Amino acid sequence: MAAPTVALAAPGSAPGDVMTEKVRELHKEGNAHYARGDYERARVAYLAAWALQKRLQIVGNLAEAEMKLGRFRDAAEHLAHYLREAPKEQPPPPAAEIQSAEALYAAARAQVGALSIATLENGAEILVDGEVVGVAPLPAPVFVEPGMHTVSARRGNRVGARQVRVDKGGAASVEVVLEEGNLGASTTPPRAEPPHSAAPQPPASASPERPAGGARLPVVPMVIGGAIGVVGLGVGVGFTLAANAKATEVDGPLRVGDGNRSACYQSQSAACARLGDAVDELDAFTSAAVVGYVVGGAAIAATAGYVLWSRSAGDSEGKAQVMAAPWLAPGSGGVGVAGRF
Repeated sequence: MAAPTVALAAPGSAPGDVMTEKVRELHKEGNAHYARGDYERARVAYLAAWALQKRLQIVGNLAEAEMKLGRFRDAAEHLAHYLREAPKEQPPPPAAEIQSAEALYAAARAQVGALSIATLENGAEILVDGEVVGVAPLPAPVFVEPGMHTVSARRGNRVGARQVRVDKGGAASVEVVLEEGNLGASTTPPRAEPPHSAAPQPPASASPERPAGGARLPVVPMVIGGAIGVVGLGVGVGFTLAANAKATEVDGPLRVGDGNRSACYQSQSAACARLGDAVDELDAFTSAAVVGYVVGGAAIAATAGYVLWSRSAGDSEGKAQVMAAPWLAPGSGGVGVAGRF
């Protein structure tokens, strides 16, 4: 079974059964890659040769390369073919070669599962996980990775499917019953109920049960909304205090004449200049305070509305949506709320 030492043609083969020149070149190329330890390139060369001509030494070498690469499912399939066909060779391969193949098969088989698939309708196309594996009756078990698999069959408009679990190194038998149906152009049958022997699987989209106290609210939106509200109100209070201080300045130390602003009309005096700057700052502080109050109040209102809305009956179905956003305009402001319930 050692790839670099397998003969290119089995002893005693009929003249028409010898390798073609192309197959011979591919086989020698695979042997060269195998000898250098490049098992992936060896596998590719052996696969190409195997596709052109089904010879035992090719499939044996192919299985060895697959074992080196950890492709145990493919190796088990090719080694099973080798052991099934070897006794038919005339003369058969040497006993040592068959023993080596048996040892490799046992090692590969320990890593994968085997499915024995049956259906009452011979000629039905058999699929495993949506991929065609042959036509009933299948001559040998189908090797699969451990886990749950969908086994299906189809013939014309008659289809059937079953699910079965198989463990590593284990085997399972499944019979598919065909019924009237229509798969169209799809190669994947409809999902079937698992057999009684299979362990029940939870639905993929299952969600945790709703707590008795109402919906579990996401914390992040509430934290963000509350923070914006607190900051907005804080800004409003801060600028209000600054505006009050500036107003005291305007009516106190910076006052000109009787306090009437017209006293500085078209005046270029230093006192009027200082008063004008103070009045501008007062207006700016007042406007900033208004913006802070509006934004903070809108954020708190939106957060409160979100909490109340999320606890309503519509939230349990996940269909309701609500949006809130503050708006500002010259001389006015507020919060706009839009939703679907």
